[in-house]
Amino acid sequence: MTLSRRTFIKSSVISALSLPFMQGCRFVDSENDESDRLFMLFQNPPVTSKPFVRWWWNGDKVTAKEILRELDIMKTAGIGGVEINPIRFPGGDDLGIPSLEWLSPEWIEMVKTALKGAEERGMICDIIVGSGWPFGGEFLQPEEQTQLMTQTALKVKGPGKIELKTADLLAEASPQVASKYEGATSELYSLCLAPVEMSAFTPAIDLPFEKGADVISIDLPEGEHILYALVKVTGFQAVINGAPGAAGPVLNHYNQQAVEKFLNRMSDKLFPAIGNLKGFRALFCDSMELEGANWCHDFLEEFQTRRGYDVEPYLPFILYKVGHMGHAVEGALATTLFGEAKEEVDRVRYDFFVTCMDIVRDRFLKPYTEWCNKYGFKSRIQTYGREFHPLEASLEVDIPECETWFWNADGCEKDAFIKSPTDTNVNKFVASAAHYSGKRLVSCEEITNTGNVFNATLEKIKMTGDQSNLSGVTHSILHGFNYSPLEVPFPGWVMYGTFLNERNTWWPYFNLWATYKTRISTVLQESDFFADIAVMHPLADMWTIHGPQRDPFPGLHYPSYQYKVWEAIHRNGNSCDYISEGIIQQSSFKKGNLVFNKRKYHTLILLEVESMMPATAEALLAFVKAGGKLIFVGKEPYKSPGYKDHQTNDEKVKQTIGRIREAYPSQLFTVEAPVEPVSWFRGVQQQCDIVPYMKIDTPSPYVSQIRHQAGDKDIYFITNCNPDDEIRIQATFADNGKTPWLWNPETGERSPYPSASGSVLQITLGPAASQLIVFEDAKANKMAIPAIPLQSSSPVNLNGWNVRMEHINGDTKKLEIDTLIDWSADPATQGFAGVLYYEKTVEDAAGFYYLDLGKVYGVSEVILNGESLGCKWYGNRVYQLPEHLAKAPVKTLQVKITTTVGNYLKATPENKTGQSWTRHQKWLPTGMIGPVKLV
Repeated sequence: MTLSRRTFIKSSVISALSLPFMQGCRFVDSENDESDRLFMLFQNPPVTSKPFVRWWWNGDKVTAKEILRELDIMKTAGIGGVEINPIRFPGGDDLGIPSLEWLSPEWIEMVKTALKGAEERGMICDIIVGSGWPFGGEFLQPEEQTQLMTQTALKVKGPGKIELKTADLLAEASPQVASKYEGATSELYSLCLAPVEMSAFTPAIDLPFEKGADVISIDLPEGEHILYALVKVTGFQAVINGAPGAAGPVLNHYNQQAVEKFLNRMSDKLFPAIGNLKGFRALFCDSMELEGANWCHDFLEEFQTRRGYDVEPYLPFILYKVGHMGHAVEGALATTLFGEAKEEVDRVRYDFFVTCMDIVRDRFLKPYTEWCNKYGFKSRIQTYGREFHPLEASLEVDIPECETWFWNADGCEKDAFIKSPTDTNVNKFVASAAHYSGKRLVSCEEITNTGNVFNATLEKIKMTGDQSNLSGVTHSILHGFNYSPLEVPFPGWVMYGTFLNERNTWWPYFNLWATYKTRISTVLQESDFFADIAVMHPLADMWTIHGPQRDPFPGLHYPSYQYKVWEAIHRNGNSCDYISEGIIQQSSFKKGNLVFNKRKYHTLILLEVESMMPATAEALLAFVKAGGKLIFVGKEPYKSPGYKDHQTNDEKVKQTIGRIREAYPSQLFTVEAPVEPVSWFRGVQQQCDIVPYMKIDTPSPYVSQIRHQAGDKDIYFITNCNPDDEIRIQATFADNGKTPWLWNPETGERSPYPSASGSVLQITLGPAASQLIVFEDAKANKMAIPAIPLQSSSPVNLNGWNVRMEHINGDTKKLEIDTLIDWSADPATQGFAGVLYYEKTVEDAAGFYYLDLGKVYGVSEVILNGESLGCKWYGNRVYQLPEHLAKAPVKTLQVKITTTVGNYLKATPENKTGQSWTRHQKWLPTGMIGPVKLV
């Protein structure tokens, strides 16, 4: 094959500049094979792969005309579905539009309008149950409202008599919740005296008192004591952001009768009215955030049945004064426990929290899914928080959902994804549960944004979404699209979100991201996630010592590095799922693998696990006996969780782990806890002879990957989360005779990988870039153009620009600048938002093939001699110069940069909506910073 000089140089520059998908340089594709279903879907994705949006019906101030207008806006932008989400009105000019009450006939008509409109447009519709979160409503009876058993304590000294006002005790015990319901009621459940210190457990002394008395007299025995007051609070929490008709007190999720009554209220009123409409795909339940709710009328009986002993004597010592989002109030007075007493109480605490999880699972989670399925809909639930097992709860759901947050106000911190990963801690739990239950659809409340609403860039949205996919997500439900009529003054009604709105400056380019994301989701939904390692967290130890955490934002990480390990595994070329004791106990063990349904793992890593059930230890023995590799990190299991029969169970665990160590020393490894996780796992691979399927020469904290499989295809999604720097790696894959192809999610094309030598790939990832590499049996009809190191003349910098600033407020300004600047750094222009046009004449571009814009903050477009060279919205802003334009004698060059709107709103103090989000944020860098050069 003969290469022209121009073709030779184009190939070289591609390698040097690491164009994300070699736009404008299409290689010869293999002939389309009609049986190649995955690639055909990749080219023409189904609507189920398109991003959906949470559609906030702000204050339920909705009209049929506006509903249909917004559906048109979303469909045009590449959005495939909506989740109808009634929510409180966020404030602002409501134009006198009335609020419709949830489940009223008028509201139901609007839901029908949305369903019919979505169906006519080929879109999919979900709906949240109720409004806001958690479920609740003004109509709930007291016995149906959420309940909390809490306590307060004070130190007293006898002998003597003291008098206590009941009202003071109730006020002191009142939970300090974030969303307080003013109609809450409290009752004094019990009073008891306990020692100031305790080394061997003895129950507290019950103190009789008159129920309902305003003042209680207590005779104190001699000595110092801790006086505990246990208080039951009913209806203490209000629905967070509830809209009219579904605000008020929160539902008691521990009460199945109340749960079913609440659900039936919706199905009885709404579902018959839908009639012949297609209806909903799924009914949605947001994250719990029950703020510590832990009680129901028969909790004591349920505990006795499930755990085999009476928990009541332990309540003063395991309960705590409840603060924000269910956290324990720091510094609250309590008996100091040590020795046997501390161990006994800790074990009972574990049993208490596990019982709470069991009751919520049986009385809310399972009935909820059964109710959805009864009416032909799927359940879509975020099953995490203090009330759920972070992994096993998602096994019960049709569409398990997690969430990925949008952090970092200024959008340009290089290490933002390393220091504060956007995928939350629950994502890997939820995705792993989906894998165990054979579900390919892992839904995600994505780019959850409660702070940087007007400063989100498409580049940061891409990077955030890429991180989401790495954690196991296969479908995005964006957070979110605000229902907001055009007549509302700019920026409109804004509850949360990333200003997904046609009034956003960069909205015309949203479809570019949506197209990219849709094709990635298609491949992930139509293939199976591959993992060869399972990771078990010390959940039983954490619950015993600290209690469950408020996922997705735990008050502590136990151990501190726990959520960094999976990332380190992936960055070193392996993949993992999380695993639980329940999954391990139900697994089989064959040919060196732990097998559960269609999942299998050759290595099981335990992160500082000290406690496990005896049945789990026996399963570990069976695993290593079958040839599996077992790795203890930091600590070794030696005891069981829970109180009943714990001495016998402890001994069983200790003996079983001892048998593993004695009989299978070559299968058991003990490693130190990580300090720097990426290099640590590199060492674990070497120490434990773990062979990565993708051997990376120099692992980077910014580069990660996942592997999927579909038929004969091995699929790798590889990302660089560094927004500033290019990263190059050499990756060696198994030599299976397949050809590596680069699938381009932006164009739907594929081409032979340009820098491959057999199974060894030279992978260059530009800033914020990603690659979809597919090893398949398809062969190229022609030889791919080789990538050759760049050997060309020095680039030429372009200086001196005419700039036209078209402000979003309608103002226009023209400037001449010699040197490119960040417009946010100048007080005269730092409030600019809109479109920047940089123009100049280039007299001689002969011998140059690319235009590199350098650093750009915003979406960029290039027009040369009146001809568009395309649009770049992330990563390297490098444009190929078409040959006929490169030879033209005089070139009029225009670079169009579209900014975000945050700086404008920050600079506009009279805009109350904008100021509420931006006044405390930094000025976002704006414009083309360069250097701009011809290459």
